[in-house]
Amino acid sequence: MKNKRLLILIIVILLTLIVSGVILYIHKKGNNDDKTKEIVVTNNIEKYGYVLTDNDTDYYKELFEKLKNTLNEENVDEEIYVNLVSQLFITDFYTLSNKLNSSDVGGLQYVLTSARDNFALKAKDTLYKSIKSNLYGDRVQTLPTVSKVSIDSVVNTTYKYGDTTDNKAYSVKASVTYSEDLGYPTVVKLILVHNDKLIEVAKVD
Repeated sequence: MKNKRLLILIIVILLTLIVSGVILYIHKKGNNDDKTKEIVVTNNIEKYGYVLTDNDTDYYKELFEKLKNTLNEENVDEEIYVNLVSQLFITDFYTLSNKLNSSDVGGLQYVLTSARDNFALKAKDTLYKSIKSNLYGDRVQTLPTVSKVSIDSVVNTTYKYGDTTDNKAYSVKASVTYSEDLGYPTVVKLILVHNDKLIEVAKVD
């Protein structure tokens, strides 16, 4: 009889602990849902479709402001445009520290429109694969932040993509500096092509 009472007491305690744990989990999840990180657009270049968000790094914001000034000129200097798109793309793509999760691929707005989806899928399976979720701002993970992109060379080239050939495409080589060396690429090569008034990244090496 005594053993039976003890057994019942143990079962009651275990059930109480389980129920309390479930309630605590639901409560915590509910609080997290209320605090989901929101990304806000803070600036844009309307005619070109480029946007800047509050989640972008200070260095990226400086480059974006330069791009906006360049594209607002009556006669756009194409070489400056190419340099800035290259710097912005590399900065956003290789800065993983501000990304919300592995699907939050940086630099996509500078990628060739027709290749954007495939590029994002490949990035999620490679460079972005190890990124843990930071939707609630609670990620503990060391990830790279690009602090500077230097353009080493820009040369004209011919590049074919799909049924289109761009005889005035650009081959760009850049050196990348990070706030902390974590073993990520320090030299990046790009091919940029014309798409109407846009200059977009068609290839990354």
